[in-house]
Amino acid sequence: MRGTTAGVRRWAAGLKAGLIVATTVLLSLTLLVGCDFLGALFGLEVDPYEPNDSIADAYPIELGESYTAYISENDADFFSFRPAHGADTYDEVEIRVTDTGSDLRIGLALYDPQGERFAARTVNTKGANLTYTLATPGLNPGENFYVRFSGTWGVGGWEVDGYGDYHTQGPYTFRVRNLNANDEFAPNHTMGTAHPITVGQSYDGVIVSRYERDFFEFVAESTSMSFDVIAGGDLKVGVVVYNSGGSVIRSETVNTSGANLSVTWEDFDVGATYYVRFNGTWGKSGWIIGGSEPGTGTGDANSRGPYTFVVSNN
Repeated sequence: MRGTTAGVRRWAAGLKAGLIVATTVLLSLTLLVGCDFLGALFGLEVDPYEPNDSIADAYPIELGESYTAYISENDADFFSFRPAHGADTYDEVEIRVTDTGSDLRIGLALYDPQGERFAARTVNTKGANLTYTLATPGLNPGENFYVRFSGTWGVGGWEVDGYGDYHTQGPYTFRVRNLNANDEFAPNHTMGTAHPITVGQSYDGVIVSRYERDFFEFVAESTSMSFDVIAGGDLKVGVVVYNSGGSVIRSETVNTSGANLSVTWEDFDVGATYYVRFNGTWGKSGWIIGGSEPGTGTGDANSRGPYTFVVSNN
């Protein structure tokens, strides 16, 4: 009997030692490869960014980095980010979701620094990836955009935090990055930041956001000046000329997306400084040139795309 008791004790001691070793190894591996190691080992889904179920708890991310998270039942994931460009210019920011779980219909919603939702997208197919590109000015210091991910039932009838939301679950990977889509002259969106140009030379620009306005400064070399613009994409290009005092003296636009524009105007003062502005309009009918703030004129902030222009003596 004593032999049996001693054997049991040795067996128990060995089992205890083995459990301690196994636990130590698991904890070490978890620390080494990430907090989702145990979940992967035992078939559990662990999201390292929880709790992040509201804007107040949004997890801050770095641009260009990939993050893998998990949408569970009745779950929504919020993340905060700041674009790389500042508030004085525009760029495109891409949000790309990949490696979507086979049972997940991913949906995303975007919120401004005040927490107001301004965009939402989802997919119709489980396991489908999703890419959304945001054309936007940058933010002031201390401000963030917020992106929300959830599992939806598809495009038809989906309401963020409502009908058709919280409907599917699964893992996903996402990345947010600046696309550096603006031209070499940005920021040149006010007369004060206008880029100086040489008369007779061609320049390539781009209206990244429909709210963007590009200003260039030139010195008149003739009383008659021509403005020629080759437009691309959806851009209905508008051309506005200002005198050195900031008053509008000439303006013209087109009615067709991607249409070119050529116009000649008279009565320029030789040697005087002028400013030419390019932006995307909605066309001729009812177009009213905006004031100092983008989008303040009727039809003055309605299209975007690339353009090439030259200001020349006539």
